[in-house]
Amino acid sequence: MTTGKPNRLAEKLNADLETIRSDHAALMASQLESFRSDFSSIATSALHTIETDIRFFLSDSRSELERRSETIRRWLTISPWVIVAMVSSWIATVLIASWFWTGLFTRSEMTRLGLTRIEQAGQTWVTLDPDRTELKTCTMAGTLVICIEIKEP
Repeated sequence: MTTGKPNRLAEKLNADLETIRSDHAALMASQLESFRSDFSSIATSALHTIETDIRFFLSDSRSELERRSETIRRWLTISPWVIVAMVSSWIATVLIASWFWTGLFTRSEMTRLGLTRIEQAGQTWVTLDPDRTELKTCTMAGTLVICIEIKEP
């Protein structure tokens, strides 16, 4: 007579095993559904972040491009003659500054050597300091030349 309960040990173990399998399958299905739900929300959040970043990048790039285009447009509206005048004035300023700088150095060097430069009536004269310089005749490369001997202090 069978009562519906397993009477053998093997049948009992198989029934217990089947119960464990069904519980395990339900648990796996629940975990899989939870994983799907979590993964879906992560993917949605990532998609939203990517869309926001791309939108911000495009907006920022567009405003930078518009700003640079406006700068170029402003530069193109300036007359080329104004640019030529600015460059020419800059070059002239550099040349004048160089001329003054050279003059200052030349005068100070000549003074240090005991020479004085005098410009008068379209002529240039160089005078010697008798205490520091002496006019002599020298031989250079077999040729007699007039030279100035400078006595170092």
